[in-house]
Amino acid sequence: MPWLLNSEDMKRRTAIKIVALSALTPRMEAIYAHCPPQSNELAAWAAADYQLKFFSPAENELLDQLMEMIIPADAHSGGAHAARVSLFADHMVGTGSEAEKTVWRNGLQLFKDEAAKSTLAETLARAAAGEANPQSDLEHFFITLKQMTANGYYSSEIGIHQDLEYQGNTYVAEFPQCADH
Repeated sequence: MPWLLNSEDMKRRTAIKIVALSALTPRMEAIYAHCPPQSNELAAWAAADYQLKFFSPAENELLDQLMEMIIPADAHSGGAHAARVSLFADHMVGTGSEAEKTVWRNGLQLFKDEAAKSTLAETLARAAAGEANPQSDLEHFFITLKQMTANGYYSSEIGIHQDLEYQGNTYVAEFPQCADH
């Protein structure tokens, strides 16, 4: 399944990191405009005591399963489930517009209905197959789902520190890896 992010397809995972980080910047600025962090440092998304505000528990469970299939755990870092990305999505959608909320409710219901005819993995694979040129509502929603998954994952502690191995804003005097090139 080419849409899965696994150890065999690290180039795809790297590309998603780049896209997520570039797409995340404006969204995070909007979050911090409404709810600035307590310190001067930008903090990773932390879902420690978060309670669902928009999705029902059943919708959140479905969303969690879908997001884990998009960014699964691997030997390097935890996946979307461990990063609790579905809670990030709940927060983002719950504070979004009514139109955005409708898109998410309808999209999750569509996934649920389609998965009842086969499996959730097969439904996700069909939706992902049309990502380059989406024709159906399922394919269009997959793009929204994948973007939210990447944004939530790469703003989580696991995504930032385990997967990206971000060490903080540190001064680097030399770049020995670049000296040979």
